[in-house]
Amino acid sequence: MFKSSLAGLIMVCISSLAVAQEQPTNPLALMRADHIMISTDDYDGTVDWYNRILGFEVVREWDIDGYPDVDVGYISANGFMIEVVGTKQAFQDEVVAPDVFTAMSDRGYVHMAFNSADVDGVAAELISRGVELELAPTNFDAAGVRLLFIRDNNGNLIEIVTPLSAYKNK
Repeated sequence: MFKSSLAGLIMVCISSLAVAQEQPTNPLALMRADHIMISTDDYDGTVDWYNRILGFEVVREWDIDGYPDVDVGYISANGFMIEVVGTKQAFQDEVVAPDVFTAMSDRGYVHMAFNSADVDGVAAELISRGVELELAPTNFDAAGVRLLFIRDNNGNLIEIVTPLSAYKNK
């Protein structure tokens, strides 16, 4: 009796699994972030900056047929990937915003953000590496975060953020 009940249960589970696999899923629900791209006129300097300052490592570099003056590579840290494209050609006439709040009032790319367990510890480490803080660690109670901003060697804004809840037990 037990064997037949167990066999029946196994058959129901297998049938349920087969039905679940047959049901179409929304392909958009399966998407996840892959990378962002930074275009620069200083490929080597940008790869070096992200390595020295934020610990990014080169994942892969390649050439693009027909574009001998373009350098391309993926750099990655903790699962976050950046595609660095180096070219001497100006792709756009946009000006980098002079500060965080002006950038927030503009359209388009403003900044990339990294989550950290301790923004204050990150700030101290960045300063020890010679990085100037664009915005020192600051609480934004409405958003529930403590954050800081820096700029990379190209002037791009980078946010480091920690949930305020991480500081409640300290």
